[in-house]
Amino acid sequence: MELRVVSVAFKGEADLEQVKRTAAAKVPNSMVQAVRAGGITNGALVEMIAAQTIRADGTTNLLARKPEVDLLLRLAGTTQISRAIEQLGARKGEPFLLVIVGRAKKLDSLSWGELGGVELEKRDLTAAELERIEAAALLNVAKA
Repeated sequence: MELRVVSVAFKGEADLEQVKRTAAAKVPNSMVQAVRAGGITNGALVEMIAAQTIRADGTTNLLARKPEVDLLLRLAGTTQISRAIEQLGARKGEPFLLVIVGRAKKLDSLSWGELGGVELEKRDLTAAELERIEAAALLNVAKA
C-alpha cells in the first residue's frame, strides 16, 4: 500500500469540521489533521514532517498517543501539546491547512476545489525549512 501526503490550504470561510469529516470519509483509514495555515506554504515541508510521523507510528516512537497529534507536535516543533495547539491549532473562521495521509489511489481521486481548497505546491526546501524538519526529527531525542 503506497501512502501519500497531501496538504490543502483553505480560506477562513471554509467549515473546518465539515472539511475534516468529508476528507476522512473520502479517504478511509487515513490520518487527517488541520493546522493553522500561517507560516506553512510548502507541501514538501509538510510531506517530510509527515514522513517522520509515519515512521514513528510504525516503530512505536510517536510523540503522542495518536499520529494526528504527533504530526501537530512536529509541525509546531514542540513536545508540549498545549504549546502546539496554541501555535498551530486550527481555529474556526481562520485559514487552515488540512494534512491528509492515506492511500495514494484514494487521495489522487479527490478534487480539492469542490471542497474549497487548493493543494500546496511542493517546492525545493529552503534552509529554514530544512532546519524545521531537523528540529522535528530531534523531538524524539527531547522526549526520551
